[in-house]
Amino acid sequence: MKRKGNDIMTRLMVTFSMGLLATLLVIGHAESAKIVCVFPTASKSHVLGAQALLKELAHRGHEVTMVSAFPLKKPPKNYRDVYIPIEDAFSSIMSDFMQGGSRNMMKLLPKILRASHDASNATLNSAELLRLAREEQFDLALVGFFMNSFVIGVGQLFRCPTVLYWSAVGSGMINYVGNPAEVAAVPHMMLGQRNPMTFFDRVANTLINGVEKILLTYQRYKELPYYESNFPAEKGFRSYDEALRNVSLLVLINTHFTQTVPRPYLPNMVEVGGIQINAKPDPMAQDLQQFLDGAGRDGAIFISFGSNLRSSNLRQDKLDAILGMIRGLKQRVIWKWDQDEMPNRPSNVFIGKWLPQDAILAHPNLKLFVTHGGLGSISEAMYHGVPIVGIPMFGDQDGNVAQVVKEGWGLSVSFDELTEPLLSGVVQEVLRDPKYREQVQGRALLYKDRPMGALETGVYWIEYVIRHHGAPHLHYQGADLNAFQLALLDVYAFIIGVLYIVYKAVVLIGRKLKRALFGGAKSDQKTKNKQKKA
Repeated sequence: MKRKGNDIMTRLMVTFSMGLLATLLVIGHAESAKIVCVFPTASKSHVLGAQALLKELAHRGHEVTMVSAFPLKKPPKNYRDVYIPIEDAFSSIMSDFMQGGSRNMMKLLPKILRASHDASNATLNSAELLRLAREEQFDLALVGFFMNSFVIGVGQLFRCPTVLYWSAVGSGMINYVGNPAEVAAVPHMMLGQRNPMTFFDRVANTLINGVEKILLTYQRYKELPYYESNFPAEKGFRSYDEALRNVSLLVLINTHFTQTVPRPYLPNMVEVGGIQINAKPDPMAQDLQQFLDGAGRDGAIFISFGSNLRSSNLRQDKLDAILGMIRGLKQRVIWKWDQDEMPNRPSNVFIGKWLPQDAILAHPNLKLFVTHGGLGSISEAMYHGVPIVGIPMFGDQDGNVAQVVKEGWGLSVSFDELTEPLLSGVVQEVLRDPKYREQVQGRALLYKDRPMGALETGVYWIEYVIRHHGAPHLHYQGADLNAFQLALLDVYAFIIGVLYIVYKAVVLIGRKLKRALFGGAKSDQKTKNKQKKA
């Protein structure tokens, strides 16, 4: 009897195990999706976050395809790269910056737009991308945005929901979901992270946001022909404006509220700041690892001007100033240098064309980061608790570095004023005073304290859109309203009009009542008076 009971239990366990296995296989198959990412930019740093997200999605069983100028050297299983040769699109602009050319973004905007549009247009018309759209079916399209809004049509091209990825703080340049601007309380990224704003800050912020609206109108004018040529209405594509208000839209923003002034975000604008940062840094090349390990008590300094700016293009006097500063250091120096050799390289300098910035900043011997102040670099320095000396070059970098200085974990040097004595003094100040490291380590605690990591957050929302075949329920009606409607000017005009009509009606009725009530009385009185006289 006991043996029979055991046999029954064994059969039940086997049946249950097989059923569970089959269920897991079905669920796993159902959750696996095909994802395409189109990231048509020449800026490698902007692509890193999307690559980290796609790699994690691939590890979780999804099939991912990345269309960009920056294929991975060792792609994981389920990860496919489609290379588009547009990596030099911004080369001439970046070279001018390093030579001390104009950094006036108003003057440079047409040139930057033209380069970005041409690179994005080349991507959309590449044979490889068109073949993917023609021959394969995807469940979701992740689109990298950088002054190329017309690529919003990619989701329609692949017949699937669209998610946008933006490598900066939220602004009007990406606000296609109707997110509240809050100009009175939230400084524009070009103004810097001023909190609270003074009256004149708010005046400047209003003007900057007004100028941005004008520029976005100009951008729309320049991008409309690109959109209409790539996504023509006669082939069934939505209009440009309808595509920007696509109800399946979700925006991933590579920033975090601890880096900026607090601001309101709609549910379909999700912060994934630091998504490119590895909680456990990848191993470094042996020579670089040994260089850092051997830095000893004095430690090491890392110099990088990001993925777009080439250090070898530095104006000679600025290069000499930095080299002179390095020769006076006890520390070892790692410099992201884009050539095989560096002229007059000091003996304490290690160079590399592409260096694992995240891993270098995570090394315990790294004491200081000399950076241009790009948002990705600032994020990684904050995460790893490394103070900075910022040499901002263009765009939002001035504001990013100014925020660091305000928070007390770094100092700034103007590129135009950069000299060896000035740079040496600033570098030594940050190295000597422990307050800078203490401040950034405090910021690191804030930056890391989240209910869910940046990568997990990004994965969750990507899979959320896939599970629900888009996210139309997240669509905010404000995205469909124009400026007059959002400001309720039409409503106020209607109310004022109604009140005016009511007021006029009341006055008219009052006059009639007055005549009816008092006009007859006056007539009777006049009759009585006439009778008395008679």
